[in-house]
Amino acid sequence: MNNELKHYRNPIPLTIFWLATYLAIVTIVGTAFWFAADQVQSHTLPTGNVTLTTDYSKYVVGETVGFTIKNNYNSSIHMENSCPDEPLTVYKLVDNKWVRQHAQASPKDCPAESREVSVAAGQSVSGSFKAWPKLFSTPGKYRVVAFVEYYNSLPYKDIEIIDKPAPVNNSPAAVTDTNPSTTDATKNSDETNTTDSNNHEIEEELEDD
Repeated sequence: MNNELKHYRNPIPLTIFWLATYLAIVTIVGTAFWFAADQVQSHTLPTGNVTLTTDYSKYVVGETVGFTIKNNYNSSIHMENSCPDEPLTVYKLVDNKWVRQHAQASPKDCPAESREVSVAAGQSVSGSFKAWPKLFSTPGKYRVVAFVEYYNSLPYKDIEIIDKPAPVNNSPAAVTDTNPSTTDATKNSDETNTTDSNNHEIEEELEDD
């Protein structure tokens, strides 16, 4: 009874005790959350794009088509290495429709390497279709497409394959006289000389008689 009356008359010590306890609990819990969050690796949403370019926009049949994939994202991208299948997907425009083209490389063109190609943020990777010449063996319009894992868009590049130019004939052409007046004058001169010669022979025969 005396303690209760004492607390009632002077409640400050008990209030300080509970306040200190509350602050201690908050501090401990906050420190625990901070430590746990620091151990978890944070992931930011990827931003940027992926671009696909080729060395040229037009190639002659038989030329090697080269390409470059640039990662403009803030994180790495991944693509499948499907060798001996073509490294990128190729379509050809046939009757106003894009038709998938297929080819395979020889086993020696597929070295023992990872089946996944990784490109770091801001970096690029280059390649070519040198081991797949049949993909672009006929003239026409083609579309090269890159499939990137977990990337919704499809980077692509349109190119054109044309026939080889016809060989130029460098043999010298026959020289012809394109001035008809010179030819006619020469012909007339020859005819006149022949006529004069014949008249001269006739006159000599008459004098002999």
